[in-house]
Amino acid sequence: LTTGGGGDSGGSSKGGGSIFDRLLGAPAKPDPFYVRYCPALSWEDRVLGFLACLVIGYALTITSLFSYTALIHGNPAPFALRYSLGNLLAICSTAFLMGPQAQIKSMLEPQRFYATTVYLGAIVATLVSALVLRMPSLVVCCICVQFLAMLWYGLSFIPYGRKILGRMASWLFGL
Repeated sequence: LTTGGGGDSGGSSKGGGSIFDRLLGAPAKPDPFYVRYCPALSWEDRVLGFLACLVIGYALTITSLFSYTALIHGNPAPFALRYSLGNLLAICSTAFLMGPQAQIKSMLEPQRFYATTVYLGAIVATLVSALVLRMPSLVVCCICVQFLAMLWYGLSFIPYGRKILGRMASWLFGL
């Protein structure tokens, strides 16, 4: 049995730990950061947070297409910012459902590690190429890598998803 910390700890130094530890006089462990400084969320709050981040993220990604003409005319920043921020919000939305620590752990699992690394690297490269280098052609390349890495990452959650995509690509391109 553990003390949940769902608002009942009040940020005290007594913190979490099992009831047995407290009865036996073991030193109390401090509550984790997220328990002390973030309110406990009900399942409904988690679902609402997930949906809000997901919808806002996809809305930003879709509305980035309205900035595509600015990208073509040499101003890649609006497109790159909206697209990248939208993708980050969408991927972070699942942290509401599973928790931030579990989300990061899931992203770093062996079957997702490379996709996660490429995806996050592509986001950084997109922003650098748009805001610092101001190279629209490089932004488009980074966006393509970002999209493909996100697709590969997402397929890692579907049983045989990557294998099916690989077979479809082989069939389509005659490989």
